Amino acid sequence: MQHYPHPNLMKLWILIVQPQVFFRRLAGQPINLWFPLGISLSAGWLRYIALFLWIRHLPPILPTAVLKQLGVESNGNLLGLSVAVIGLLCWPLIGWGIYGGIIQLLTHCRGRAWQIAGWTHGSIALMGLILIGLAGLMPATGRVIPYTQFSALRPEEPWLSQYQTWLQIYHQVLREQAFLPITFWLILVGSLWSLWLLYWGLKAIAPTKAALNTSILTLWVIIWRIL
Repeated sequence: MQHYPHPNLMKLWILIVQPQVFFRRLAGQPINLWFPLGISLSAGWLRYIALFLWIRHLPPILPTAVLKQLGVESNGNLLGLSVAVIGLLCWPLIGWGIYGGIIQLLTHCRGRAWQIAGWTHGSIALMGLILIGLAGLMPATGRVIPYTQFSALRPEEPWLSQYQTWLQIYHQVLREQAFLPITFWLILVGSLWSLWLLYWGLKAIAPTKAALNTSILTLWVIIWRIL
């Protein structure tokens, strides 16, 4: 029995190799936001996974002792879950919503705007997959003593000052890793590629203003990356 690729995987392949054909076909199909939403969320999630995989040999960046000082020792699991939900779900979701909203304002294409916003994140999701592979091969290494040992060396200093100093040491170790410049260039390539996909998506629904709208959205992407 012959097996055929999943339709959505075929769509991703066409998106990569023939974006103009992909978005032209998409403009004639019913609006479906679920798969584009999944792409947008995975574009954020995959980078977070790569980060945690990269620092897996170093001490936790949010130690239990800090959670206790914040007065959440009994609700530490709840705090961790809240941070995970906000970071892994809400932030990429907010980004997708705002991005689609700006496309909607520029093109007046209703639900199609969020569909395009999601699909154009495909390149960033692909870079996230590559980052996960590299993080597995190039874990961060260096001398970072656990926070509890560090704070024991300076017991008279306020815990917040201790934690800030410890984070500076932690970040210094991370800045020395070869993984960071690779991450920068991969994200840059993914972002530029995403703007290329965006141009073809806008050209399919508003061809006369595709270049202008892409320029406006490029400014938004720069601002969002800074945030």
